[in-house]
Amino acid sequence: MKKTYENGYLPKIAYHFAAGNKDKATYFYKKQTEVYGLVTVEQMVWINDKVEAIKKQWAVEEKEMNDHLGYIS
Repeated sequence: MKKTYENGYLPKIAYHFAAGNKDKATYFYKKQTEVYGLVTVEQMVWINDKVEAIKKQWAVEEKEMNDHLGYIS
C-alpha cells in the first residue's frame, strides 16, 4: 500500500517552484499524477497561492537576516 498525504505532493511541487527547481517540481508533479490522478484547477490555484506565500515568507526572513547582519536591503 502506498502512503498518501492530505495534499499529496502539492506542497513539494509548490516549494520547488518557489525555489526555482524546475526539474524537482516536474518530478513531484509526475508523482502527484501517478498517485492521485490529474491535477485539478483548484489544486493549481492552491499551488500558486502556496508559491506566493513561500516567496513572501522567504523575503521576510531575508530582510530579518540582513537587518540582523546590518546589511541594507
